[in-house]
Amino acid sequence: MLKIPELRNRAYREILERCVKHLLKDERVVGLILYGSLARGLEKPFPESDIDLIVVARNLPKDLFERRRMATKIKRGESLVEDLWMTPEELIDGVRGGWGVVLDALEDGIVIYDRLGVISEAKRLLRSRFKRIGRIWVLNRSSPVV
Repeated sequence: MLKIPELRNRAYREILERCVKHLLKDERVVGLILYGSLARGLEKPFPESDIDLIVVARNLPKDLFERRRMATKIKRGESLVEDLWMTPEELIDGVRGGWGVVLDALEDGIVIYDRLGVISEAKRLLRSRFKRIGRIWVLNRSSPVV
């Protein structure tokens, strides 16, 4: 299910809608999370903030340069969009490894698209393994260290 959030600034929303439309044309894309200042409602006036987006996609190039080139082509030059591409496995590994960007995005971000339920699975894993104290993530006492 696709859920484009209401944003206070229409210009940001229009760019986000356009970018999401381009991204979803690629069948590899299985999840999108809006995170950062826009997701928290703390964006600066247009165009001072960027649009932070985690793109979860299958069959991504292993080479990060190739991945970036592919992503740039798919998002069609939306320069305000700061996108972080990862496979479903990398998203889950990001939670297991306590990667702050991923944990914060899952906790504070807005899920726009989750075709395979990978983002929901990552959120469940996050809640079972970590708790947030202020801006710090700590392992739950009952969570096994891997």
